[in-house]
Parts: sequence; structure tokens; C-alpha cells
Amino acid sequence: MATSSRWTYGGYSYNFVDSDPPDEYLCHICTLVARDPQQVTCCYNIYCKSCLDTLKEKGQGFICPTCRSSLEGKYFKDGRVERGIKSLKVYCTNTDSGCRWMGTIKDIDTHLNSCIYQLVHCTNECGVKIKRSKLETHLTDKCPKRLVNCRYCKQEGTYQVITSISHLKECPDLPYQCSNEGCHEKIPRHSLGSHNETCPKAIIPCEYNTVGCNKKMKREEQEKHNEESMKQHLDIAMKKIDAMQHSSNQQVFKLHGYKDKKEEDKKWYSPGFYTSPGGYKMSLRVDPNGNGKGKGTHVSCFMCLEAGEYDDTLEWPFQGEVTIELLNQLEDKNHKKENVSFDESTPGQGKERVNEGRNTVGMGHQKFIPHEAWEFEYNPFTNCQYLKDDSLYFRVSVKATSKTKPWLALT
Repeated sequence: MATSSRWTYGGYSYNFVDSDPPDEYLCHICTLVARDPQQVTCCYNIYCKSCLDTLKEKGQGFICPTCRSSLEGKYFKDGRVERGIKSLKVYCTNTDSGCRWMGTIKDIDTHLNSCIYQLVHCTNECGVKIKRSKLETHLTDKCPKRLVNCRYCKQEGTYQVITSISHLKECPDLPYQCSNEGCHEKIPRHSLGSHNETCPKAIIPCEYNTVGCNKKMKREEQEKHNEESMKQHLDIAMKKIDAMQHSSNQQVFKLHGYKDKKEEDKKWYSPGFYTSPGGYKMSLRVDPNGNGKGKGTHVSCFMCLEAGEYDDTLEWPFQGEVTIELLNQLEDKNHKKENVSFDESTPGQGKERVNEGRNTVGMGHQKFIPHEAWEFEYNPFTNCQYLKDDSLYFRVSVKATSKTKPWLALT
């Protein structure tokens, strides 16, 4: 049995079954059994056609390597030799891998097209070469480009995409362990907010936190706390009501239908209110889709003066400070707060008396809060949520100042 592997092109490099092939079948350039054998007319030797083509392309003179004669137009395909070569018996090139096939050179290509030991390229073009017998398993179980469905959200994609960190960061159904101590539920990412609103283990403030009860407890303990603290809650609620009756410079407004207003780029105005009895009349303007430098990226807020019943008796231009708060709807902290100052440096248009209707420009903040703020819709780590049930709540506090009529700026 003869083996020849010095060349990776040119003639046939097979393991022959019977014996070394006859010398008359060998190419005198690559020394392998000639592929597409050509006989030269000068010395009648045999060459592979590809070997002669390569020799000619070198541009160093197309000369016979054996007798040094010119080969231009002096060779032809030798059909008799080709028949003899094609009938030589060889082993499969995958013998070392376990194939036991033997046959003629004429039939080996047909065999290799079905040989289970032959290395083939993955048909998904993942770059892997694999034995044909293992291709199906590779395509089904191992190929990084095989199509799979995410085990959580069922989105279809290639294995390497569906299992990537980028997909897992976005997968809406990826399960998260509830962060509340004692709760062992695993919640899909998109349901974390709603779960936290009902989780019995969630730490929540007392229902009466807005009137002064600072107790925090697990949601499952809330009913018991309310029963035990009924008198305390009643007392602090009455004190809060009494305080509110004596103070009119703080207002709370609800903006409903936030998403439609944002998409339609609409402005929203609160009902008008007075800064104090006999005081200035104002309203809050909110641009859900932003204004100016905050356009398309932030919620913008502005305070607008309106024509009021007591304007004739007030000092103009208006001076004072307004605090705008976007309220956290889960507990009485982490409110988003910004101040708007009306003083000598404030442009005149924003603080001058309005004779009719309202000043629609107002003074405020174009970048009050970004749309993408983590707390905007829900932050489970800080228990903060500004947007809930498509609504925002704003609290406005006004402290007016007056040099000549200070009694009119007070409650």
C-alpha cells in the first residue's frame, strides 16, 4: 500500500489497495497519480493538467521539466491513461476515522458525498466542520446558530442570541426572586411592580403616613396595625385636617391620561388656585413630552400667573418662591422636588400681572424629570413610583413675598 501526501493539489493523494500505482500514471511535476492526465509530445511523459497550468502561469518559460523542450501546444489529454487511473482501487480518505470503504478512484467522490465519516460544513454556517454522521445532532443540540425559543418569553432566535446577556437583560419574562424578605416567589420581570403592590412580605408605610404615622410594616401586618392604632390614627388625622384648614398655600393636583398627552404632545394646566386668601392666582402647567431643551426626553413643569380677583390690591411684579413636587405614589418620601424663584432676576414676562386668562409661558424647569428615570414607573429598590395608573400627582407650595403689603402674602 502506497501513501503520498507531499502535495495538497495536483494529482490524487490516496492510499492504494493493491500496490504502488505504475510509474506511467505519475505526474512528473507533483509525483502523484495524475489528475486529468496530459501527455506531452516531446518526451511522452504524463502531467496533471493543473500542474501544467500552474507551470505556465509562473511566466518563467513554459518548458517541459523532464526534457526542457517548449510545451506551447505540445500536450493533449491522454484518455487511455485516465481510464487506467480511474480504475485504480483506493481506500476512503476517512479510513483513520473508521470508514472501511474500498473502491475505484472513479467512484470515490460519489462515496465521499455520503460517507458518514466525511467532515462537512455546518449547514447553518456557524463555521464548524463535523463528521456527516454527527451533523444532525450538531444542528439540533449544539449549533450556536440553531433556532430556539426563549424558555421564558418564547421569543424565537438563534441559540447564541437567545442565550446572550443582551437578550436576558431585555427578556420581559425572565424570573426574578422577589426582594422582599420571607417571600419565595419568582416573578417575571414585567410583573415585579404589580407583585410588589400585593406582596404580603413587602415593607410598606402605614396607610396614615401622609397625616403623620411613620410606622412601617409588612403588608400582611397592616390590618393588625390599623386595629391597634385606631385612636392614634384618628388623633393625627384630625390634627392634619385642622392644619389644612388653616393653610391654603399648598395644593395637590392629579394629571390623568399621561401617556396620551405625551404621545399627542399636549400641554396640561391644573385648576387655578390662590396662593393665600386674598392672594395671587396661579396654575401649574405640565408638558408631558417636554419643552425646549427637554423636548422629547423630559417632563417639563412651569408656574403660570392668572388674572385673579384680588390683583388690584396686590404688589406687582409678583415675587416669591414656588416649590413643585412630583409625588412618589408608594410612600411619603423620595418625591421629586424643584424650586421656581420669582425675584428681581426673573424675566419680566413671567412675573407681571395678567389682565385676562393666564400667562401660558410661565416660569419653571424644562428638564423637570427625564422620561427614562428609573423611579418614573417603578423602582423596587427604593419603593418609588411616580407614574401609576397613567397618572401623575403634583404638589405645589407657594411662598409669596411683598415689600409693601406683606399681610397679603400670608395665609
